[in-house]
This record gives sequence, structure tokens and C-alpha cells, in this order.
Amino acid sequence: MHIHLKELIITKIPAFQGKAASNNRLILKTLAIEGPLIKYDIYKVLKPVGVKHYPTISRRVDDLRGRGYLETAGTRQIRVGKRIEESSTYDLTLRGIVACLAIEDVRKNVFAFLERSPLLERLLPKSSYEQIILDVVNELFNQNELETISRALLEGFLRAIPENIELLKEEEYIAYIIPAIIKSPKIWDRLAPKDLSKLFQIEGLPEWLFRIIDDFEAQLTQTLRAIQPIKTQLYEYMKSTKRIKLVED
Repeated sequence: MHIHLKELIITKIPAFQGKAASNNRLILKTLAIEGPLIKYDIYKVLKPVGVKHYPTISRRVDDLRGRGYLETAGTRQIRVGKRIEESSTYDLTLRGIVACLAIEDVRKNVFAFLERSPLLERLLPKSSYEQIILDVVNELFNQNELETISRALLEGFLRAIPENIELLKEEEYIAYIIPAIIKSPKIWDRLAPKDLSKLFQIEGLPEWLFRIIDDFEAQLTQTLRAIQPIKTQLYEYMKSTKRIKLVED
């Protein structure tokens, strides 16, 4: 039976289940749009849309942090009466980023979300390529196409994981990127043709691609050298046991 994306979201993103689902969505959406905030600033953003009580937001933020959707990103000084205190700011983890992509308003502004979120920094730790990737994405795809792609990748990811996102370890999110692409709905024929020649005008891109290809070539060469002795030993063994004809056939 084909499961629709809405069912996948409810089934595989536990934060969007139960009575707290609405407030959880609002908090995650706010951080996706605004970037890291302290609890009270989240409350100020959400008060005009009907969130009446600050303690509700405070509890929800603590719960989302405890379940791995949020993390403390730093601190900010705030005034409490006559005192100046440090208050924690909160940002999205990889789990929180996946959950945010399940929110339609975030997908409709996914490029801005990519610019603000720590996604590329987490996927490419200790690199300086985040801006190059953003430039490539901005050159190749319009907003409607980015929404289509992000929706397809989200669906592929939720189909690929065996249970729900709260049971995945941090490093497993990256491991599911390729299965997510494989499981994604086929959408490429719905995208406009791309002039890839324009990409080489992006500063730093040709050098970056050259380094990637060069590194891949070196790894591939090393792998081939490592498996060659194993292949030779297997060949000699099968030859000595008269099994070589099976391989040659």
C-alpha cells in the first residue's frame, strides 16, 4: 500500500504526534525562519498567532531539546529586573532540520532556510564550501523547483529509515542521504532544463570540483591496488582447484 507523505510525517516524526504537535511545529518553524533564539524571543514571535503562555513554550523547547530536535547554540545576555543574566539560544539539530522540512512554509522558503540552518556545516564539517554549494543551488533551481526537490528528498528519507527519526543517531542521518535519493519520487523530468556551463562562472567551483574528483580518483586507485592481490589469490586458488573455467565462462 502506498503511504502518502502526510502519513509518513505523522508516523516517522514523533514530535508531530499528539497534543503538543501544533506547538512543536510552531517552534521548529520559528527557528527555521528566524535562526537561533532564546525561549522568550520564540514566545514573542508566537504570541500574535495564539500562543498565550510563555511556560508552554519553555516546556516545549526543553522537550524538543531533550528529544534531539534542538540544541543550545550559545548564550545571550538578557535583563531580568535589575540583573543581567545569560540566556541560552536554541538552534536545530539534523533531526530538527528533517522535521522542519516536513513543514510546508519552510519548504516554500527552503533556500533561505539552507542559508540560515546548520545543515551544510554539518554535512561538510571543517570545510569552506558551504557558500559555493549555495551559489550552485541558487544558479540551478528556482524556488518552486527547490520546494519540489526538498519535498521529494524528505519523502525519500522518511521511506528509507526503518523506524522514526528519534531512533536515528546523529551520524546515521548522513548515512541515509543516498537511500533517501533512491527512495525519492522521480521528479527530475518536472524540472526545467539546466545550463550547466553557467556553474563554472561561480568563483571557486571549478577548483572545488577538481579537488573532489582528484580525491575520489586517489581513493579509487588505492582501493583497486588493495583488491588486486585478493583477486590474484582467488584466481590462483580457483586455477589450482580447476574451478577457473567457471569464472572464465
